[in-house]
Amino acid sequence: KKGMKKGQFLCIPYPAATTVQPTKKEDPYAVPPSNSELFHNNKETPQKLSTIKAALLLPFQEHKRMVEYYEGFLMAVDSLKRTGVSLDLYVYDSGKDISTLNTILAKNEMKSMNIIFGPMHQNQIKPLSDFAKKNDIRLVIPFSQKGEEVFNNPAVFQINTPQSYLYSEVYEHFTRQFPNANVIFIEPSSADKEKTEFINGLKQELKSKGIPMRTVSESATKETLKATLRSDKENIFIPTSGSNVLLIKALPQLTLLVRENPTEKIHLFGYPEWQTYTRDHLESFFELDVYFYSSFYTNTLFPAAVQFTNAYHKWYSKDLASKYPNYAMLGFDTGFFFLKGLSLYGSELENNLTKMNLTPIQTGFKFQRVNNWGGFINKKVFFIRFTKNFELVKLDFE
Repeated sequence: KKGMKKGQFLCIPYPAATTVQPTKKEDPYAVPPSNSELFHNNKETPQKLSTIKAALLLPFQEHKRMVEYYEGFLMAVDSLKRTGVSLDLYVYDSGKDISTLNTILAKNEMKSMNIIFGPMHQNQIKPLSDFAKKNDIRLVIPFSQKGEEVFNNPAVFQINTPQSYLYSEVYEHFTRQFPNANVIFIEPSSADKEKTEFINGLKQELKSKGIPMRTVSESATKETLKATLRSDKENIFIPTSGSNVLLIKALPQLTLLVRENPTEKIHLFGYPEWQTYTRDHLESFFELDVYFYSSFYTNTLFPAAVQFTNAYHKWYSKDLASKYPNYAMLGFDTGFFFLKGLSLYGSELENNLTKMNLTPIQTGFKFQRVNNWGGFINKKVFFIRFTKNFELVKLDFE
């Protein structure tokens, strides 16, 4: 998006009638395919796509957020067309029934797609995945975290990371970021089952790394909290619930603790949903040097986000929805990543995913095959930090 980089190869299609086709140069980055036997094994040489055919299959009438996804996606298509990428976009309302989906899949043009984005509804994932597999079409599933299809279809890209994969990434980054931690779990009066798996896995990881752990209740006083601190360690408080209710209860005492113990290293560590409470607790988050993990994040101060927000307003004469994640940004990021990738690498996209060093507005991408016969899951996780200097930092892990 920021212009060409040195050594980058871009194939721009010209209309044959008016212009002589440029001779194709050899891609300096081309490497022998490492897994061609798994994917597109019927194509002996990498194929450039003169015109990318992409389809969006989403329940537009039912869900306003699907329309937002489409709006962002259209902005990505426009950006790419301006750089000379040739694209045909097919958009269908897939409703929520399998019968509606099957009617769309019966259309002749669907078999010739290079890539399909969708569906939203769980019951449509398998039939759409089967169709994509049979016709050798990439399928990008932007929303669902569940679904076994990624495990047996090499053409599937799952954007929303399954929890178990996400958690293992978080644990690894946590122990790398805080090797000398003293972890204090803050427990709510009634357990939050939603975080049980995450907390159990984290405790296991901390134990294996020899990181000490303590537990306090959400109503603990600053004296009780002070007793858990260690001067020789980084003291990290982690609530075992992602709810705002726990934050409201625990923040006042934690804030007093930090103010009265300025020499101690103290942090509060939490969850993606904290993005929705940031406005309520912004000052406390800075004062407590808060971290949270997420695979979606944008900040209204980031230049790319400012640019996108302004462009969206111009395009649609309305403001971006303030929900997390923002679906217009998700539409832009997924559209731009895959369509740009296909324009650069064509049939060899899968072998060049790591070279796609784009800076998305909100969604991080780090794709990994789940097994030798399956597709790709997105394992990207960021840590967001609110520093005492009132800076917002997005920590990116390679």
